[in-house]
Amino acid sequence: MANQSLGSGGADLIKSHEGFSLKFYGDPYGYPTVGWGHLITKTKTYTKNTTGNPNDSLLTQAQANALSTSLGLNYTSPISQSQANTFFTNDTASAVAAVNNLTLPKGMYFSQSQFDALVSLVFNGGAGVLNTNDVKKLLEYNQVYPSFYGPLSNDEIDQCSKLVSKAFSYDRNLQRRRNEEATLFCKGQWYTHKYPVYTL
Repeated sequence: MANQSLGSGGADLIKSHEGFSLKFYGDPYGYPTVGWGHLITKTKTYTKNTTGNPNDSLLTQAQANALSTSLGLNYTSPISQSQANTFFTNDTASAVAAVNNLTLPKGMYFSQSQFDALVSLVFNGGAGVLNTNDVKKLLEYNQVYPSFYGPLSNDEIDQCSKLVSKAFSYDRNLQRRRNEEATLFCKGQWYTHKYPVYTL
């Protein structure tokens, strides 16, 4: 199957959790960030964002200008909406590529919602999350895919729900986001996300 692109459901989910600011701000670790969670650099840290509201950890204009100069950036704070959109497209591109590069069982493919949920997970957690045992087990189970042919038994439906819950149990600090991603992954399937993350 041809490579898939990030759909609006996935983009909206990512944006809703990243927060948004045209001004430079510190992320939860204090790393300078802009737009929808676009990491500027990991070489400097500022005030950590503990509320989820970028406005609570904005860099001063002097800090932003100094950072821009020290890194040789062609932009400083605030950036334009167009620049924010470009950053988002570029930042999600690597996550999209990582999910497209997965080797799925023969004949299996993702629904748009499944693809979007995994892109959101990778965008937030890094491509390494795809190599965790729980994600690997999910991807190896043919019954989770919309391309699986044949009725699912009640046990198989339950197993799909459990595998999804475990695969998205990544970073306890982000349980609401992970549950939303898991719910998106199950959208339109025979199974549902009935086991919240970290409950199994």
